Amino acid sequence: MLHLKMKTTFGAVFLLFILFMSSCRNSSIGRVIDMKPHWNDQIPLENPHKGWYHHFPDNHINKYVIADDSDLTGFPGMDHLYIRLAWAYLEPQEGRFDWELIDQYIDKWVGMGLGIAFRISCRETSTDRIEQQFATPRWVLEAGAEGGYYRSGEQTGPDGPWEPVFDDPVFLAKLENFLQAFGARYDGKSWLRYVDVGSIGDWGEGHTHFGSRALYNFEQRKKHVDLYLKYFKKTQIVVTDDFVYNIKDPEERRRMHEYIVDKGISYRDDSILVDYYVGAYPATYTVRSPEYFEAVWRRKPTVFELEHYGTVKRQGNWLGEPGGSLAEHGNDRSGADFFRGALRLLHATYIGYHGYAHEWLADNPQLTVELLNRCGYWYFLHSVELPETWKAGKEHIVKAKWENRGVAPAYYGYEFMLRFEGPVAGTVSVPSGNQNWLPDDAGKIYDEIYRITVPEELEPGEYILKFKLFSPETKRDVFPALDPGIKDEENYCKIGEVTVVR
Repeated sequence: MLHLKMKTTFGAVFLLFILFMSSCRNSSIGRVIDMKPHWNDQIPLENPHKGWYHHFPDNHINKYVIADDSDLTGFPGMDHLYIRLAWAYLEPQEGRFDWELIDQYIDKWVGMGLGIAFRISCRETSTDRIEQQFATPRWVLEAGAEGGYYRSGEQTGPDGPWEPVFDDPVFLAKLENFLQAFGARYDGKSWLRYVDVGSIGDWGEGHTHFGSRALYNFEQRKKHVDLYLKYFKKTQIVVTDDFVYNIKDPEERRRMHEYIVDKGISYRDDSILVDYYVGAYPATYTVRSPEYFEAVWRRKPTVFELEHYGTVKRQGNWLGEPGGSLAEHGNDRSGADFFRGALRLLHATYIGYHGYAHEWLADNPQLTVELLNRCGYWYFLHSVELPETWKAGKEHIVKAKWENRGVAPAYYGYEFMLRFEGPVAGTVSVPSGNQNWLPDDAGKIYDEIYRITVPEELEPGEYILKFKLFSPETKRDVFPALDPGIKDEENYCKIGEVTVVR
């Protein structure tokens, strides 16, 4: 009798366990939706906080003029205009600022959805305009700033380009007044991607190779960095790798690099496929200082600048033509291969071809899309695990597997938005965790767990479940590498069907 009672009790407990597990399976442990059949890695993804930029104006107000607006509006993933002008254009007389010169570009192109980045230089190498000969305005010289006329290490007559002594007290005082006004007008603007420290060296690159060849140490350069930090407190500040590397003393160079990193400043490389670097640094795709970028890319966006595209082609270094430096040192690699390799080493978020948009795109249509997707982040959704049955007003678990095939993380957080479409519609938004998704050539997968509270107002019934990523900072959708065919008009991607109960 006791034996029979024990068997009955065991049977009841076992039945309850089966019912419990069944309940768990229906409500919380659901099916896995494989998203890989919907991948599409061939379409251009125009996502926020990354992409191409166009140099214009570029040192000269007529350089790389945009022939037709569609050259940029139709360019896959064009993110911003990079305005690189001499100080003299913007302050032709002391205290009188010609902001309209750049505001005309800002107003037009921001209105078309692009951003802006700046470098204001204090030394140019041509003399075809007064603002080129005196990139630092002539009135600074007349106020008593020290300087001279130089070309490639040789002093010239007064018809040559003028170079200030970059730590001269008069020069620094006048520069600070300009940067104070410049920062007050533009710092923190939502469309401003970054500002370069462009106040030392030829074209603002931090070296004086084509000028006096004077050397500037840590303390002299720090004065310039600190001025930018003082007046650009909200906008990302960037320096060229040359700004640091051209400090002669290795210990001072190390200190400058550490100061840059400590202050949250990022790097750009202006020398990719420059002819000299093709021969000097072919193993690193002309990247001379990859360690600088390695120190910052996980926290700050970095910038890639190609040598002037027309120059690269003229020298035979784009296609590796016989007699060119690339043919000699490139080990059968093309200019496009060097672009790809440098992009990986720099972990660049923003990339520029440094030329005319229509020419670059006509020559490189497929490469343009490839590099657009690869720069910055590039998200692939492997799978989504979700319950079959959802209860209105209750919390449920959704699991997602993500991969980042770009070369950098995103530096802003994006929302994972889940939409229920059925008898009524409802949307839930939670942080996606995307800032943790670092690039990994080995294909590292990131498992995310999203706690989703079903909207209380959902009526019982059958629903289609959709998702998208969204950038609260830019109010733009963020596109994973998924086929457009599974997206609706609001860019939500279908996951599957679920049941909502009360």
